Amino acid sequence: MSREPLPIAKDFPAPSEEAWRKLVDKDLKGKPFTSLQSPLEGGLSLQPLYTQRDAASTPPPEPPGVAPYVRGNHPLGHTEGGWLLCQEYREPDVARAAEALRVDLERGTQGVWLHLGERGIPVKDAADLERLLAHVPLDRTPVYLEPASEPLAFAPFLMRAADQARVPRSALRGCLGIDPLSALAEAAPLVTRLRQEAPGLRALLVSTRPWADAGATAVHELAWAIATGVEALRGLERAGVSPEDTARSLQFALSVGGQFFPEIARLRAARLLWSKVVAASGGSPEAQAMALHARTASANKTQRDPWVNILRATAESFAAVVGGADSVSTAPFDEPLGAPDEGSRRLARNTQLILRDESSLNRVADPAGGSYYLERLTDELARAAWAELRRIESLGGMARALAEGDVRRVLDETRAARDKAVRTRKLPIVGVSEFPHLGEAPVRREGPAPQATRVAAGFEGLRDASDRYLAAHGTRPLAFMANLGTVAEHTARATWIANVLAVGGIEGREHQGFADVEAAAALFAASGAPLAVISGPDALYPEWVPALAQALKARGARAVAVAGRPGEHEAAFRAAGVDLFLFAGADVFALLSSLHQQLGVA
Repeated sequence: MSREPLPIAKDFPAPSEEAWRKLVDKDLKGKPFTSLQSPLEGGLSLQPLYTQRDAASTPPPEPPGVAPYVRGNHPLGHTEGGWLLCQEYREPDVARAAEALRVDLERGTQGVWLHLGERGIPVKDAADLERLLAHVPLDRTPVYLEPASEPLAFAPFLMRAADQARVPRSALRGCLGIDPLSALAEAAPLVTRLRQEAPGLRALLVSTRPWADAGATAVHELAWAIATGVEALRGLERAGVSPEDTARSLQFALSVGGQFFPEIARLRAARLLWSKVVAASGGSPEAQAMALHARTASANKTQRDPWVNILRATAESFAAVVGGADSVSTAPFDEPLGAPDEGSRRLARNTQLILRDESSLNRVADPAGGSYYLERLTDELARAAWAELRRIESLGGMARALAEGDVRRVLDETRAARDKAVRTRKLPIVGVSEFPHLGEAPVRREGPAPQATRVAAGFEGLRDASDRYLAAHGTRPLAFMANLGTVAEHTARATWIANVLAVGGIEGREHQGFADVEAAAALFAASGAPLAVISGPDALYPEWVPALAQALKARGARAVAVAGRPGEHEAAFRAAGVDLFLFAGADVFALLSSLHQQLGVA
C-alpha cells in the first residue's frame, strides 16, 4: 500500500470570501446581508462567517501564562492540574451545611464557596464557622467567603478556625469576600497583614452576580467589574497599600450565562483588561494575572421544568472552562426552588467531573486559542467594555456612579430591553416560554431560594395562577381551538398556538373539519371552554372570522382570539367580536395576562 500523502486540496480551487458572499447574496433573494447577523447585548453583533482576515485585524495574543493573559494564567493551561472544582453553599442550617461540605469534598469537590448571613449560612461567630469547617481540610482546600454583611468580622473567625485545626496561616487559600465598594478604607490593614501572614488568602472580592441578576449586559458586567477593581487600586493606594499588593489581594467572580461563545470571549477579555489596568498602575506581570472564578448564571434558571437547568449549567460550565476560569462553580438544577438536596449537588459536581475526566477539557492548554471567531469577539468585547470603563471613570469612578444612580439607570434600561425580548419570546426560555409541559410533576425543595431576578418569573407566575385554577375547579383554563381548512393547512399554526396557550397554563383542545359556522359554534358550546381560538390559513380568514367570531360570542365565549396578524382586516375582525391576535413577535406575556383576566384565572 502506498504511503504517499494524498493532497486532496490541490484538486479544488481555493475558496474566497468574495465567492462565498456572491452565493449568499443569491440565496438571500434581496434580503440584506445584515439579516444573517445575530445581535448581542451591548451593541455588538455576531457575523455569519469569520475568516483569517478577522484575526489579522487584531494583534496575535501572547502564549498562555504570559501577560496580558488572554489565553489563561498558566503556561500549560488546565493541563497543569485542571481548574478548581468549587461548589457554592447557602444552606440555612450550619449543621446541614457542614455535612454537605463533608460529603461533597469526599466525592470530588476541591474548593468551597460559602454564602454567609442573610439568605445564606447563618454563621454568627467563630464557633459557628469552626463547626461549618469541621470536615474541611484547610491546608489543601481553598475556602471562599461571601458575606452578606460585616465582611471584616469573618477574617478573625477563619484565622481562629485555622489555628484550632493547627493549619499554618500561610497554607490558607481562598478569599474573605470583602466588597471593595463597601469597606475599602477599613480593609487596608487587613490586606497588608494577609500579604505577610497568608499570601494565598485574598481579602477583596469583586462579584458581578448582583449586576448580572439585575439585567446587566455582558459588556456592562465586564466593564463594571474592572471599574470596581480600579476603585480598589486607587482607594488602597491612598491608604498606603501598593497596587502590586492590592492586585494580588483581589478575587473576581463573574456569572456565565447562556450565550456560549460570547461568554468564552468575555472571560478572555476580562483577563486582558485587568492586566492592562494593573500594568498601567505599576503592577508586575505576575500581579496582572486575574484570579477569576466563574459561576453559572442565576437569572436564566427556571422553577418550571427545572431539569432543563442541568443543560443550561452544563453549557455554562463548559464555556467557563474553555474561557480559562481558574475555578468554576456549577449551581444545582433545583437552586431556584430552595436549598438543593444531595442528589442535585451530586449532579452539579459530576457535570464538571465529566467535563474534566471524560471530555478531557483539562488536556488542552487553550481550546479557544486561534479561533478567528473568538479572537475577534474577544477584541470587540474588550474594546466595548473599555469604552464603558472610560465612561464610568469620567463620572468619577464606580463608587460615584453607583451613588449617583447611573448604574441603576443603565440597569433599568438593559433590564427593560431584556424583559421585552423575553415577553415577545425573542429570548426564548425552554420549558417556560417555549415547549412548556403542563403535566410536569413539581419539584419541591425546602429553605429559601437565592434572591435573583429570574427572567422566567413572569411567565412562571401565569403557570402558578393556572395551577391554582386547577386546584379550585378541577381543570385548567380551557381553549376551544377552531382549526380551519385541511390538516395540512392548519397544523403548523395550530401547533404553535397550542404551545403559546400552554405558556400561560391554558389547555388547548383542538377541533378540526367544520362544515359551517354553526357547526363550529355548536362544538364550542359543548366543549365548556370559555376561550375560543380561530386558527388556519390567512386566505380563509376574511370569509370565516367575522361570522365565526359573532357565533362564538353568541354561544358564550368570554374571549375570542385569532392566530396570526390581522393586517388590513383588524378593524372588521374586532367589530365582529375578536378580542386579541396571537402571532410571532407579539408581547405574548401581555396577551396571556389579558386572557387570564378575561377567563377569571388571575
